[in-house]
Amino acid sequence: MASKADAGLGRLGSAIYLTILVVVGAAVVWAAVRRHAEPSTAATSPTAELSCEREPASAALPVLPEASGLALSMRTPGLLWSLNDSSAPVVIALDQAGRAIGRVRITGADVNNWEDVSVAPCASGSCLYVADTGNGGGTQRNDVVIYRVPEPLPGDKATAPAEVFNAAYPADEDHEAEAVFAINGQLYLVTKGHPSLLFGFPLHMPPGSLNTLERLGEVPTERLLSTSIPRRTRITDAETTPDGRWVALRTNEALLMYRADDLAARRTDNLWYWDLRAFGEPQGEGVAMSNEGEIYLASEGGGGDKPGTFARARCALPQ
Repeated sequence: MASKADAGLGRLGSAIYLTILVVVGAAVVWAAVRRHAEPSTAATSPTAELSCEREPASAALPVLPEASGLALSMRTPGLLWSLNDSSAPVVIALDQAGRAIGRVRITGADVNNWEDVSVAPCASGSCLYVADTGNGGGTQRNDVVIYRVPEPLPGDKATAPAEVFNAAYPADEDHEAEAVFAINGQLYLVTKGHPSLLFGFPLHMPPGSLNTLERLGEVPTERLLSTSIPRRTRITDAETTPDGRWVALRTNEALLMYRADDLAARRTDNLWYWDLRAFGEPQGEGVAMSNEGEIYLASEGGGGDKPGTFARARCALPQ
């Protein structure tokens, strides 16, 4: 027969064992509740803020009441290109103070709803890409059209005949988009809305062919919803720096910046942000950025024939 001491030790061991089970169980339950109650850091981490300074000089853009894109020239130093989203198929050359110094017709192009102009390297040196991707009469659309021409000089009257690239969103998808940019020879597009979807064009597109866009991810513009009304947080333009290292995007009220390598690798959570509301733009639409972080902004005039606006800032590029 076991002694009283042995029995006591047995009861003590059982009590310790039960206590351990209770503690472990409580820890497991607490961890599960915490995971359920607190979203992951990756989903909720705040966007890092850019360090930028607004430059005081700004200008009116009387020739661009519907300024809908902005791009730095790779052929002519100190030159930018912009366009209106309707009217004649022309691009407008601007100097770095926002003065119009040229007007060039895109030969063979039609205008449904032009929303973006981009500059990127191509076989001829540098090319203009004009994106007809807007909402064509107030409705979303399944197709997009890209016109490509060798980059002209600001004094040219017309370009060489445009190459035309047709693309469509995946079946049963309709979108509106105002932002097209290029990374390493490939075109990308971000839709205007919530969610803001990132699509890629095929790397190789024969002119005249019909291509299908590939959905690559989402730009997390939902992070901006707490500070503004939804329609003012939609992406309205995007452009890659001439050296191909950075991509600047904008909404009506904010500048977003990515490393180009991150976007190409579908890492859309790694971005920086700067509030643009101090500029007081009627309808912020265009953005371009130099290799050194010089920011150029264009806005529609806000209705009728009111002139658009042009402004500048400088941002310290993240290390």
